Amino acid sequence: MEMTSVMKPNLPPATPKPTKQDRKYTMTTATATQVVNVTRFDIWDNSSVFSSRPASDVDAMGKKRFVAPHVIYKTDKKPDEPCSITSSLSYFSDEETVEQNVTSPPRLPPSNLTVVTVEGCSSFIILDWEKSDNETTEYEVISRTKGPDGEEVSILTTNQTHTAVENLKPESSYEFKVKPKNELGEGPATDPVSFSTESADPRVSENVSGKDAIWTQFPFKSDSYSECNGKQYVKRTWYRKFVGIQLCNSLRYKVYLSDSLNGKFYNIGDQTGHGEDHCQFVDSFLDGRTGSQLLADQLPSRSGYYRAMRQEPVNFGQIGGNSHITYVSWYECGIPIPGKW
Repeated sequence: MEMTSVMKPNLPPATPKPTKQDRKYTMTTATATQVVNVTRFDIWDNSSVFSSRPASDVDAMGKKRFVAPHVIYKTDKKPDEPCSITSSLSYFSDEETVEQNVTSPPRLPPSNLTVVTVEGCSSFIILDWEKSDNETTEYEVISRTKGPDGEEVSILTTNQTHTAVENLKPESSYEFKVKPKNELGEGPATDPVSFSTESADPRVSENVSGKDAIWTQFPFKSDSYSECNGKQYVKRTWYRKFVGIQLCNSLRYKVYLSDSLNGKFYNIGDQTGHGEDHCQFVDSFLDGRTGSQLLADQLPSRSGYYRAMRQEPVNFGQIGGNSHITYVSWYECGIPIPGKW
């Protein structure tokens, strides 16, 4: 997702260019982390990570990737690396929210609406824009696509000038626009920008048309060791266990196992690593990225399922403590959950 001068449309501003110029961005070097005043344009123009064109013009299925002046590609994801909303958002610093006295609804639309997409990731994009009106306190982000039952619309609200749009379908066309708001009303929306997602990567999961994994939202009881506090989903497996998921976001989640839907959902321990192969439980071929990789004796001893290798059946017993069996607080497996927009 690099940006060249054509990346964001160069529209003449109706008012002086807004506050994104003053944002602080975190630049990490080998020796230090510095906070500097630079613009998003500086980062995209001078980055080896972002580009106005994808590194490969075609996706894993040979389909041509979508290119337009309002689209930036993040090009550094390796094929065997799971897609990560969290790591992609780390390039976008949150702005401090300050109390402001508004006198009227916003009068101007946001400017420079840009689609930032990760090459090799079809299930999410990041929308980025610039504030054009000091009366704006939040934004409504509107996404549209054509589904089997007609137009589907998704709306989310944020007080930042960027947001991830998740659970997109592969090989689908979308339209996005952003509308400024405050407590007195809403302002004019941006012109819509279009984007078409790439194919699902067959190296991540088997893509069987019309046969998506059936995740059901269900509040389950868990032996909690998790950084994720979002919605909970469950699905039945072929080996007579229930997989429970608690979301951090659609691509980062905690994975649990249980013998029964109404019973306790337990952590999954790993005898030979840090749960990388547990992505099998969400139907991912990848060895995942996992969080808080501590040694077993640094973890509280608790009951849980465990195994050593992918495809092995799980056992139940003590994990953590003196067991030499580790467990982790989150997983990224490249599979979006619940996976429907």
